[in-house]
Amino acid sequence: MIFVFPTLMICAVPSFFFGSDSSRDTEIQRLTMQAASIGGICMSLSQFEDTIIDCIVTSIAAEYEEQGVSIDRIEVESGFDEESLQWFTAINSAAHAQNLEELSVDEIRQLCAARLSYSFKLLGEGETTLHVSVDPLDPDEWMDKLGFTVEDRTWAGAIFETLSQSDAVHKYAVFFSDTTDYSGDSAYSGVTLHGGSFGNDIDTADFLDPSTKNAHDLAAYAVQAWENNWGYVWGTFGNILTPSLLDYKASQYPDGVGKYRAFIEQNYLNRRTTDCIGLVKSYGWFNADTGGIDYGSNGVPDYSANEMYRNAVSNGAVHGMIAEMPELPGLVLWKEGHTGVYIGGGYAVEATSTSKGVCKTEVAGRGWQAWYMLPYIDYGE
Repeated sequence: MIFVFPTLMICAVPSFFFGSDSSRDTEIQRLTMQAASIGGICMSLSQFEDTIIDCIVTSIAAEYEEQGVSIDRIEVESGFDEESLQWFTAINSAAHAQNLEELSVDEIRQLCAARLSYSFKLLGEGETTLHVSVDPLDPDEWMDKLGFTVEDRTWAGAIFETLSQSDAVHKYAVFFSDTTDYSGDSAYSGVTLHGGSFGNDIDTADFLDPSTKNAHDLAAYAVQAWENNWGYVWGTFGNILTPSLLDYKASQYPDGVGKYRAFIEQNYLNRRTTDCIGLVKSYGWFNADTGGIDYGSNGVPDYSANEMYRNAVSNGAVHGMIAEMPELPGLVLWKEGHTGVYIGGGYAVEATSTSKGVCKTEVAGRGWQAWYMLPYIDYGE
């Protein structure tokens, strides 16, 4: 019997598993870092799937609300469990012959999103419940879609059995612990400027070309979010925060939203809210014809602040260190775990934190590490 060891998992732990204990071996370091990144995505796929589902549910609820249908309660039933996670990791590993050179975090995330199957319906009389059901992973169906041979299926099955029996998901979970600060950039104590009005309308009158996605309009969109004092709620992207949506977000993210619920209810209920990268994504998903925000539209992916930056840079986007930033409104600013939009004149607009909401800040002294041109935005010549 041939024993197939799950490279994805074991490579995600210290480099001696590669036969070396020297951190000076740059190739080993590179592979270890790549494996850790890929392993982290695989082992946190259930959380990632929750994030995708969360955005889909938010979008569905917003569409109903825009049509005048009031949603009183949101229920989500997901079949993506630990066994699904193990199968997904095994199938991905077998599909790429356990070759780290062929695997990428971006591809794994896209495959995870592509395999997502869900349905939704309205329930109840008097009180309306939006019920969203997400299907579990069907390993055979997924291997059929990928064109697996009998040998491929045997390989995937062996990896799955190894993952199950070794309890690798739990053993190595410590390597991929979530360190996200869901309240935003809460450590920032510098000067923040707030807009002078409150409003939920998105006006395209100051846009250069609402039919395209361009740098000028990204900056104008961010400025409008600042002027209208959008709030900060983790996992939102320019949506109007209804009571039912807040209930759902609080249950989905007890640390990120639930423990700030009293503040959010008092300050942001029935207003547009976003998180830092949500401000950028919401412009990408904004439909100027309908005034709605269509999740996942216009080729703009659902990435975190770090993923959006790293994906852009790895795909050749123009970028640089913050000290060398050109005077170009619409550039995206980045530092570890956080994103803002440069609006010109040395200022940025950012969804800063739960306590501060969307505000205007000076770029200098803010701790930004880099700037980049978003690949989905036209920056002209």
